[in-house]
Amino acid sequence: MSTEVVVLRDYNNQLMNRRELQVIFRNVSGNIKKKDAIETISKSNNVDLKTIIPIEIKCNKGSTDVNGFFHIYKDEKSAQDTLPKYISMRLIDKAERKKIFDEAKAQKLKEKQQSSEKGKSKK
Repeated sequence: MSTEVVVLRDYNNQLMNRRELQVIFRNVSGNIKKKDAIETISKSNNVDLKTIIPIEIKCNKGSTDVNGFFHIYKDEKSAQDTLPKYISMRLIDKAERKKIFDEAKAQKLKEKQQSSEKGKSKK
């Protein structure tokens, strides 16, 4: 899908080791997904798909344009170190995300049961 991309702001944030890119996707309101937006940004800036993190993608009322705000990191490790976990979880497929959440819940339940058994044995 080829879309017209207009760059509003391209800022190199040296403190956070990333580029902050604010763009407008022309005439794609309601038709663009996060992965499509990431691919478009990747092609226009010649960077790896895994280093681009969409922070905000929104449409304005009465307009066919979509505003996007992206962070482009030097590598994946710096993105993982900098970003909160929930933002990186947005990029994972729903099935895989559900699997990760279920594993975390099972681990917490197991720890809770172990701590309650320790409490009972002390009494």
